[in-house]
Amino acid sequence: MRRVIEKYLELINTEHFAKYCRDFACRMQKGLSTGYKQRAYEPKLVSVVEKVVNELKELSTSTNRFKISTKSIFIHGPRKGEETRVEFEYYGQKRQTELGDLIFILSIIYNRRKYFEKFTISQFKKDDDRLRWDLSNKEQVYLLSRFPPFKGVRGSIIPQREFHLPNYSGCLGSYNLLYRPGDFVFVSASSLENFVRNRKSIDIINISQLWGSPSCCFTYSIFFDRPHIEKLFYICEKYCRYRFPIPFLPLCLIGILGFSHYASNVYNFVDKYLRGCIGDLIFSDIGVYNKPAFNFLRELLSAIMRKAQKEKKMEVVNFVNEFFSHPYGGNQGGMREGIEFDDEKGGMKEHVEFDDEEGGFGIIYTLIDLGGED
Repeated sequence: MRRVIEKYLELINTEHFAKYCRDFACRMQKGLSTGYKQRAYEPKLVSVVEKVVNELKELSTSTNRFKISTKSIFIHGPRKGEETRVEFEYYGQKRQTELGDLIFILSIIYNRRKYFEKFTISQFKKDDDRLRWDLSNKEQVYLLSRFPPFKGVRGSIIPQREFHLPNYSGCLGSYNLLYRPGDFVFVSASSLENFVRNRKSIDIINISQLWGSPSCCFTYSIFFDRPHIEKLFYICEKYCRYRFPIPFLPLCLIGILGFSHYASNVYNFVDKYLRGCIGDLIFSDIGVYNKPAFNFLRELLSAIMRKAQKEKKMEVVNFVNEFFSHPYGGNQGGMREGIEFDDEKGGMKEHVEFDDEEGGFGIIYTLIDLGGED
């Protein structure tokens, strides 16, 4: 684990990593600006998401020691929102809304095994002519900030069983607030709910007030050298010995173990996403992580696999197979205490129940491979 962290810190300070961040952001902006030029206003927002996903289908770079690759898929559907519609209780009343438009996943690999994994479920919102965003759908803000018990409904790709997901970082759910000519502000759903309160909309001047808020920031690891790594692991090992959750304050000093609730533009978001500061930690070879969210993601991807196999969509099948091709953990057997894998690869969930109607949302998956023993 010490070697994984050291190699990770070495990678994110290389010119190759910086170039990859810029290429990633340029492609994402291209997809957004194309959508705006075609005047793809809601309810055609789903077409903007698809354009972003398509721009990132194949993006990779490698050196003698490291490899970074990003792949993406878009699951088509007849109507926006039906593909990820879920049911939950909202102040004593049953409500239905879409779970999100796009899922961002990041995995850190060493010696062909996953040591860290994060993801966030993101909802896209487009601005109006006055650079404002409509947030009158309070049910969805509630869902993505608090994650009450929810389950998929008929016509949804979300498995039809009840899920109970913790939101340890407050960033498991998030919003991408799009603005012309092709950019967005990223904000966690929990921070957005706290800021918006009872307002039904927010403008770009208001949302900029979140920048610099202590709850929305994190610390970069550029100046984090070897003596400090040793101190960090001493702290982590003490907490792990007694099975306590590791405090967030020390964790924010290392990217993949830290978190950020806000990014002011696409470039800022991509930098934080690739450094591992976006989303909830759903797997870690040390400390406490979000096991229910880990299992939810596996069930969702397994449901997508069954659907793709049925419809013979090999691009989607290959995408899911690649996600499941790396086992979890540093031990030789690929098994970790408290995680039940259906096979030695640590992946597919069998007998996942979901509705087989069409879907329509995107997944962007980045894998950072730190290589193996020198």
